Order: sequence, then C-alpha cells, then structure tokens
Amino acid sequence: MFSEDDIKQFNENLRELMDSSSRQAKEILRNILLKVFTKLSYSFVDLTETPNTCFDIIAKKENKLTIIKIEPYIDNFLKVQAQELKNLSAFLQASPVIIGVRGKRFDEIQDGLVLFRHEIPVISLETFLNLMIDGLPPVVYCSRGGYYVRINRNSLRKARLDKNLSYSELARLVGISRRTMYEYEHSINPPPETAILLEDILDISLTQGIPVFNIKFRIEEDTISSIEKLSPRKEEIATLLEDLGLISQFWVKKMPFDAYGEHGNHDVKSGLNVLLCVDENKGKNVITRVEMTQKIASIAKRRPILIIDEEDHPASELVPTFTIDELQEMKKAFDLVKEYIKKYALLKENIDG
Repeated sequence: MFSEDDIKQFNENLRELMDSSSRQAKEILRNILLKVFTKLSYSFVDLTETPNTCFDIIAKKENKLTIIKIEPYIDNFLKVQAQELKNLSAFLQASPVIIGVRGKRFDEIQDGLVLFRHEIPVISLETFLNLMIDGLPPVVYCSRGGYYVRINRNSLRKARLDKNLSYSELARLVGISRRTMYEYEHSINPPPETAILLEDILDISLTQGIPVFNIKFRIEEDTISSIEKLSPRKEEIATLLEDLGLISQFWVKKMPFDAYGEHGNHDVKSGLNVLLCVDENKGKNVITRVEMTQKIASIAKRRPILIIDEEDHPASELVPTFTIDELQEMKKAFDLVKEYIKKYALLKENIDG
C-alpha cells in the first residue's frame, strides 16, 4: 500500500515539522493526512482552507467516521472549539482527534503518547502514521500531570490468582499499597514503569493500545447556543424549527454550516437530521459554505438544508432550499421531511439529467 518512497518522504516530513512555523507545519500535516486517507481508500472532506472551523478534515471508511483538527501548537485549540467539536462528534457519531506537534508543556509530542486537550485526544504525526500504516496504537497517555498505560484488568486478575497471590502479596512485590493494587484490577491504570514491573512478575502482557479513533462523546446540553444569543433572522428560523419539533438545535460559529439538529425522541425518529445553512448575508460566501456542508452531509449521512429569502437562489442547484414563508406554512417536522425528499429528488434528477 505504502511504497518505500512514501515512507522515506514521511520521515523527511517528520524532521521538517520541528523546524517549521505553525503555518508551514499545518500544511505539512494536511498533505500527509490527505495522502494517507487517499491511499487507505477513505472518503474525506478537506476544510483546511475554510477559516474559523473547529475541525479540518472529516474522513470515513465503512462505518467509521473520524474528525481531525490540525493544530501544530496544541494550546491554540480553545475550549469553545472543543465544545463545538465534541457536540458535533456526538451528533455525527464520530471520533474527534487533534494532530499536533508541540505545546506549552511539550517541546515535542512524543511518538506513542496520547495527550488530551479539553478531553479530546491529541497525537503526533508519527503516532498517526504508525497507527494508520502499521496498525500500532499508542500505549501511553498523559493525564493530571502523570503518564499511564491501559491494562487488561481481567488478565491482571487471572494472572494474580493463577500465581496464588493476594492483593497484599503482589502489592508488596511491586512496591505499592494494597489499595492501589486493588484499584488496578478494578478502576485505574498504572504508570508505565509499574505496568512493566507487573508484567515481569506475572510473566504476562498487560498493556493495551489506546483506541484514539474510537473515543465517543455525549452532547453537552449546557453548551447548546441559546436562541436569545442569535441574530434576529436566525432566532426567527430557530423558533420556526422548534415549533416544528426540532427541539435539539445546536447553533454554531466555527463550522461551515450554522446549525445542526435532529427531530424525534428515543422512541420515534422522523429522519430529520439536518446540517443547516442560513443565507444571512445575501449570498456572500454562501455557495462555498453550502458546498462544504453538502460534502460533509454526504459523508455523515445527514440532510443539508439552506434557508433563503427568495426561491430563486443559485445554491438551490446544490442543496434543498427553503424560504421562511415555506417553513411558516408547515405544521410539523414530517412536513419538512416530505418537502425535503421532493426537493432532493428534483435536484438529483436535474444533476443526473
């Protein structure tokens, strides 16, 4: 899959990163990530040229959806960006990952190490390449100022019992308290040096790879943008959608689209899961935003919608569009679903024709 020339080029890029400015480093990282995703037959959307986004690449293979943020200096990734990224990841059922180079506490993010920035995993380019090309996951993570490894607790317990060791006896051999030994089997992870000592004493392998591309988040309800904070036009649209039953609305600032949401509850789903754009600036940059939104929606299996003032709009050839008047005439979310299907079918017919 990857030639010797590819690997040689990647190694050269790794050396270049440490001497590059943030802008140069981001371009190097972008080019490598896109090359890897292409080689591995991922579908992806590249947003690195889109300003003020909380992510740069969204990639999918089979049912695995990953959202990548490229941030050479990881301290530049702010909490507000993380909140939007975590909520979007939860909505799309995707895993967010930050690819970085250095930070305030780290002159260099080491290979095989996972950091966390506002709860989102951060890895180096080398770690990314080892995982994607060779299937070698990172094994050490940094949390609360310390370094730890994931262990197989069932294996630890079985090996202890096989050797007829009590918690106290094994703890004494390792040089830790009985309580800590108990917690290793039930809840916490040890530092790397302790894990190595346990493996030597018990003559087993305990460490497990960290599934950085399988970390899921729940939507943080307290970070939903309040309707009162929106512009009058967006507030009107949000209220109309809420009246139709789209109660879970997330209005965002650092994405190509303006909002996303889903209609329904745990028992009933209408199929209305939308990425929403609003043409608030009378066409300014809306085509670019709609094109990006359409691509993201295609990969993530969501419905892109544009809210416009007038029916005759250039973006109506890209995604289904609705005027505020049309929304006002609808009685429930199912009306929007039906109208969306009609408009989408007409769009597809025009494109295929």
